[in-house]
Amino acid sequence: MTSEAQTSGTHPGPQTWDWWKYGDGAVLAAYSAVVLWTLQYHEKWADEAQAWLIARDLDLGTIWFRELKYEGSPGLWHTILWVAQHVFHAGYGAIGYIGAAFAIAGAGVLLFRAPFPRYIRWPLAFTYVMVYQYAVIARPYTLLPLLAFLAAILFKDRYHPRRMTLVLIVLCLLTVHGAILACCIGAAYLLRAVMDWTSLPPGTKKDYWICAIGTACVLLFLFVILQPTPDVEEIAVKNEVAQAPAWVRAQFPTLGTKLEAVMSGAFLDWFVPSIAFWALLVVWTLWRRRSLVFAVTTTTLIAFYGAVHGAAHHHGTVFIAAIMGLWVAWPATAGPMEWPAGTQWERLAIEGLLLILVGINVWDSAVVIQREYQYPYCGADDAVRYLKSVGADQRPMFGLLFGVVAIQAHYDHNIFANNPNSYFHHGLPLTTTTLNVEELNRVMPEYVVAYSNDPKQMVASGVPEMTTRGYELVHFSDGYYLYKRAVFEREVYFIFRRQTNR
Repeated sequence: MTSEAQTSGTHPGPQTWDWWKYGDGAVLAAYSAVVLWTLQYHEKWADEAQAWLIARDLDLGTIWFRELKYEGSPGLWHTILWVAQHVFHAGYGAIGYIGAAFAIAGAGVLLFRAPFPRYIRWPLAFTYVMVYQYAVIARPYTLLPLLAFLAAILFKDRYHPRRMTLVLIVLCLLTVHGAILACCIGAAYLLRAVMDWTSLPPGTKKDYWICAIGTACVLLFLFVILQPTPDVEEIAVKNEVAQAPAWVRAQFPTLGTKLEAVMSGAFLDWFVPSIAFWALLVVWTLWRRRSLVFAVTTTTLIAFYGAVHGAAHHHGTVFIAAIMGLWVAWPATAGPMEWPAGTQWERLAIEGLLLILVGINVWDSAVVIQREYQYPYCGADDAVRYLKSVGADQRPMFGLLFGVVAIQAHYDHNIFANNPNSYFHHGLPLTTTTLNVEELNRVMPEYVVAYSNDPKQMVASGVPEMTTRGYELVHFSDGYYLYKRAVFEREVYFIFRRQTNR
């Protein structure tokens, strides 16, 4: 075995192949240990709790045919959580491990099957999106790497379209971002088949027709059940903003700021280097004549982020799409000896770019995991401990704003008298987004829990308002929505108690 092959991790013989696989397994074990360790210190936030509560309190028919349009997301994740609770009787603490299991499976596919050399794919598993955002945070995105990487593996198999279609359908049912990924890579896969149509066996051609029709039916089904109505919160808010004065509209992020955020977040943390990095990868995939998957998927997701909406946790979808696109464009095996003659400069350049991406994102993951240990991600756990210590749930209590669902999930019943559901229904009328003074005076709850992602604003206006209503602040639960080496927003709770002398 040559020293070059030893360095690169190629597989010249069965004995060496086995030893390298043991190395892959050791890295996967290390990855699993990091994810599971970090999970012990993660305080679940509202977006994690919301899906859990919907799955707990509603039947599958109601979830799929009524509630999903208000969530703006397909229901695969809700269905997984429904099965976990109603079939296996899992408690709320299980949600993190469910997400981690899918993340570990995705990392396993990356480590054992990716075409990149091991000095890239081993640290790639420990990048921010892979080891934290889409692993520790229990949301449907934990399934995204697994499904995207399986699609990349199956992309080169033109003779078994049913396998690819199954993966693409599951992607469509996962998230809207997953559906975009599925449509992009599915279109590229079908285009390859059309170009080689005359060489395909008759049975395979028939499978393509069946798969295309089946996928179209799934997309039509999702379009019907997710079609928003005027009472959907996001539609109502957009209409309200569109009619608001210019100074109000100016407070919302512009297309430019959103595009800058997603490009920076998906790649190198800074906008200009990230644009340059992405452009160089587009050029390389064009050079490889494999640009369709990489360029179309990343561009479509970036445009979707800018045009519709975007939060920090959506940046990772572009990162995963980029890895999937590079996977498709990469030479069949990982070793430098398999690259075409005369392209060693190309190999060194593209591997250098990927090592820069990996280095920055491993730095991000190291910092965020350290801060996950040091600081509370969300104040809900602390708020629950306080509420239980004073028996607040045994008396009437109010909860304000969406974030209170992170508290609700710790109880097996609805603890807030001003909310008809344990979960937050994103449809009009929005019952807990403002304080209903008439209802407050009628019910006279002993405790009021108010969520805020801007504690300074809450101290300036919310606390004085509650004081005038006869309530005093008795507890504050701090939280930080950690994002790479920064804090995206705060996740805090103010707990007020009615003054007895009123």
